Amino acid sequence: MKNPLFVIAGKGKTSNSLILKTMKLTIQLFLFCILQIGTTVNAFPAAEPQQKVVPFGQNSHSTRENAVSFSPSPDFSITIDGKNVLVYSSPIPASFCSFTLNNPVEIKIKSLTRDVKWVDLRPLSSGIKPIFKDSDSTITFIISKPGQFSIELNGSLKTPLWLFANAPEKNNPDRSDKNVLYFESGKIHYPGTINLKDNQTIYIEAGAVVVGNMKGKNVSHIKIGGLGILDGSYSRHFMDSIALANNTNGSVADDKRRGEQNGLILLNECKDIIIEGITLYNCKTWDIVPVLCNNVKINNIKIVSANGSDDGIDIVSTKNMTVSNSFIHTKDDCIAVKSHGFPLSLTASSPQDQFAAGQLASGPFYDVDSILIKKCVFWNALWGNAIEIGFELSGNVSNVSFIDNDIIHVEGGAAFSIHNARRGTVSNILVDGLRVDYADQKLFDLAIFRSVYSEDGTYDEAEIEKLDLNGVWDNVLKVPAGEKEKHAIYRGFIRNVTLKNVSVIDGPFPFSVFYGSDKAHMVENITIENLTVHGRRINKTDEAKLFLENTKNIIIR
Repeated sequence: MKNPLFVIAGKGKTSNSLILKTMKLTIQLFLFCILQIGTTVNAFPAAEPQQKVVPFGQNSHSTRENAVSFSPSPDFSITIDGKNVLVYSSPIPASFCSFTLNNPVEIKIKSLTRDVKWVDLRPLSSGIKPIFKDSDSTITFIISKPGQFSIELNGSLKTPLWLFANAPEKNNPDRSDKNVLYFESGKIHYPGTINLKDNQTIYIEAGAVVVGNMKGKNVSHIKIGGLGILDGSYSRHFMDSIALANNTNGSVADDKRRGEQNGLILLNECKDIIIEGITLYNCKTWDIVPVLCNNVKINNIKIVSANGSDDGIDIVSTKNMTVSNSFIHTKDDCIAVKSHGFPLSLTASSPQDQFAAGQLASGPFYDVDSILIKKCVFWNALWGNAIEIGFELSGNVSNVSFIDNDIIHVEGGAAFSIHNARRGTVSNILVDGLRVDYADQKLFDLAIFRSVYSEDGTYDEAEIEKLDLNGVWDNVLKVPAGEKEKHAIYRGFIRNVTLKNVSVIDGPFPFSVFYGSDKAHMVENITIENLTVHGRRINKTDEAKLFLENTKNIIIR
């Protein structure tokens, strides 16, 4: 397949010099190719932009060898029902491919760099059994419905292939509508920060890449959709100018200058929000962050990242929110639920700064209520946890449900965790239908403790080194002898948690931790029902590999 023509969007001009430079450096820029089953494979053509965008390349430092590099995967090629489909590489490293389907399709994958002695197709609950041949390094199987899948070779987590099978889009927006910001296929767009407005639709068409970020404050009826890519590669904390002109490497990721926005999509005090279909790529900070929001729906998004502090979705003091049918691979927490105070200071560098921002003892604190996470696929890499409630829990968290989810890998933390490092109460939490393919360390981790993020915490490096527990948790601090009563006033509660129909399918039997900070702040009223490990039902506490301290009413049945 020939490289499709691409345009760097801005003033309607094709960036010929950048094309020549990237060709010379053998960095090929490709844009999404969506396979419409029953038709030919179509590369989306370049076209004139309908929206005003900021051109990249206004000075000598901006034409980048390390530009948006959606290069074809060197590791895999794919045909779907006999038609070639483009596979992309990413810095993780991993390859990914996105397509739509109406009917069952045959997937044929060829490994270009490795022989194939074994193939794991996850989630294992899909029941898909790949057929592979070492003689020609091919893998074949059928996908019959939309979903997200991970193909891993020879028992290794290195350079997996992720397949994103999307249902056909419906009711695409009218690009001529004044309330629609439409990013066309066949272009890399550089809009900088998109400031969301009431009743606005942001549409990233399949085949479009948007290098930028979005933020909204007190806006409502927002829809962010399409099957294109939102690229978060170029900023640690986003600034209105995503690529600074005087930054010689074309990136602000390691620059000392930091923007105010800790989120690729940051929504503050917004309501009636829909985010659907898009792929969030290589974000260097939190990806989707609703703060003090109401009525948020996220469906069929794909997060492809492996950077420090790149939480997938951080649900902060928000109510009435659903996340469904989505794939999240992050180095840090895939899902994190937090309850801060107001005003929220996402850039506070110390507990003292947070106190000055009104987040700590003075309050007020804002709760989390009525959250549903369902039918998602999670891969948590080296930091954080797959599904997390914590650490920053100043307000209460209640009525949060995790239903029918798959965790295909937890490389360092817990499959499900509640880490209460502040004074809130976490209660009425339900996990029902959690399938864990592989968890290296912990299954459940419910704990109340002091941490660097606590009101009585510290960011002083010398103090942290002296007090760090250096055990199963990161950033957790010891309470010095003789000071437990002093610190107890800063602790919260975890109670009334049901962990139901949880199965560990593959890998080791992970241990679990239920840990209260003292007799007044216990982890209590926890029910584990129908836990199975490698097909064997666990009915007793002493069979469950549980560490218990300061707990009450822990029931396994």
